[in-house]
Amino acid sequence: MFDLSVLHRPTSPDEAVRLFGETEGNGLYVAGGTVVVPAGSPNLSYLVDLSAAGLDYIRRDAAHVVIGATVTVADLARSPEAGDPASGLLRHAALSVANHTVRNLATVGGNVGAWSYPTDLPVALLVLDAALVVQDASGRRELPLSDYFSKRGEVFRKGDLIVELRLSASFAGLTGGFDKIGRKKLDVAIVNAAAAMKVDGGRMTDIRVALGGGGAAPVRLPECESFLSANDISEDVFAEAGRVASSAVSARGDHRASAEYRTKVSAIAVKRALMRAAGLLPA
Repeated sequence: MFDLSVLHRPTSPDEAVRLFGETEGNGLYVAGGTVVVPAGSPNLSYLVDLSAAGLDYIRRDAAHVVIGATVTVADLARSPEAGDPASGLLRHAALSVANHTVRNLATVGGNVGAWSYPTDLPVALLVLDAALVVQDASGRRELPLSDYFSKRGEVFRKGDLIVELRLSASFAGLTGGFDKIGRKKLDVAIVNAAAAMKVDGGRMTDIRVALGGGGAAPVRLPECESFLSANDISEDVFAEAGRVASSAVSARGDHRASAEYRTKVSAIAVKRALMRAAGLLPA
């Protein structure tokens, strides 16, 4: 059980970071609140509620699509600016999150921050080369989303606030696919995968593949991308790419699935994501 003594409701990211740093005890940033119980510890003493901090925006300019951290997963799925590119890749990932009740509360920043479950947006954001904008007491900084997952202890510190995600707006010709395997439709994923590519005359270019749940963190798979770049589009090629992908990560076992099972279904999820990106399976 939590024994919370303080609830802050800042009206700006600056105020949120300041309050987090000034309050004694162990704190947590929250917005939708859907992961407070599993993410918090029994020693949690205060919350910083971001729902009024002004981070619920999606905008697009000539260079970027910018998604504020407190945009709900449901609003992300409805957004033509963020949801449509790459065959609606982010929309499909967003609509795979739990059910409509959770999607109306859960936020993009929270989904990224809770990546270890694994959540569904990170793999799609990885193949779209997303960058994370983080704020601390000294200001804002931008880092590749891949660094947040692979080097979190080096690039993200206690009290840091996820402000927004930034995607390059150059999606022309890019098609995408997403796949999720769980114990049941509404469950947290055992594994999930995303892929994106450009297709021309049966050949693939600009290939991106990411896997979540297979190892300790969601990852891009350069070994798989390199294999695909030397081959034509076919179901057999994508099946082999799935095997390359599953062998590139050290699968973990937990109460949801054994390491052996995760290795097996990682290959299946990658294959199906690639087939959707290439138009061989419906989205």
